[in-house]
Amino acid sequence: MNTKLSAEIDASRVQSMDGMDIPWLIDQWVQRTPDKAAVVWEPFSGDRVVLSYAELQARARSVAAGLHERGVKAGDFVLVHLDNSLEFLIAWYGCAELGAVAVSTNTHSVARDLSYFADHVSAVCAITQPTYAQLMFDSCPNLRFVAVTDNDAGEPPAAPLDQLSFDAVPFADLLSDGQPPTLPTEPMRNLSVQFTSGTTSRPKAVLWTHANGLWAGKASAIHMRLRNDDTTLAFMPLFHTNAQGYSMLATHWSGGTLVVQPKFSASRFWDVSIANSATWLSTIPFAFKALAGQPVPEHHYRMWGTAAHLPSVGQHFGVQVMGWWGM
Repeated sequence: MNTKLSAEIDASRVQSMDGMDIPWLIDQWVQRTPDKAAVVWEPFSGDRVVLSYAELQARARSVAAGLHERGVKAGDFVLVHLDNSLEFLIAWYGCAELGAVAVSTNTHSVARDLSYFADHVSAVCAITQPTYAQLMFDSCPNLRFVAVTDNDAGEPPAAPLDQLSFDAVPFADLLSDGQPPTLPTEPMRNLSVQFTSGTTSRPKAVLWTHANGLWAGKASAIHMRLRNDDTTLAFMPLFHTNAQGYSMLATHWSGGTLVVQPKFSASRFWDVSIANSATWLSTIPFAFKALAGQPVPEHHYRMWGTAAHLPSVGQHFGVQVMGWWGM
């Protein structure tokens, strides 16, 4: 490629996100619509929880401060090994506020995987839940600490934290009253890592900058023509790029509302969708095949995104289906 042209492309790439990063994204909506629901947590048991944009920002900054007080600094890698939960969102955005890099790992990983992930990125600590806490500690001996939530994706833990073989940091203790360090807005700062599935070799660590995260949200929101009065239901795993890019970041780019379930539930799908007036959805064939045998109620959905353009699915459920082949 022509050297001058290459330099111009690089310059335009940087300029397109100048003055923006993930904390900037949330702050835009805190300034405009602080009391609007940013996240709705719909657990299978326990109480429904709504966080406004202002509350999401406050909790993320609180976790950022708590991590900083335990020696985590900008540029450090933090394993976020959580099923869909409020804690996942708060931890992920908290890392972004601190300038740390959230390494969102597949919760089906075995010990060998976790050891590899932690060693590959030189992770300094981990945030996880009771089900995975002992495995995390045993697999990753070089971590400074392991923070553990008091629930498993909304369900009570099978055993209390004091029965673990190590001194876990309760996730609630990361919620500090202090303030994280103030960082300049830097779109090219490292944001997150997701590991590939490792189909042909060891999993690859895919590093996103803040600009990559913003672009994922912006491009998705534009393609789907999202508005700030839109609401999506997310049951796909948040540790994966699908839910992070399509559902979480696209929603928060557009100033909409993200409704999160622990995982897909055919029996709860329509009740949760209707109660929250969900207007769009990222889904997969397994989910709409599981729903196919149920009556389709009146709903607010106008669009479902999935792996391919499937007119018959759209006709059955009364929605427009957008094909996302190749993502």
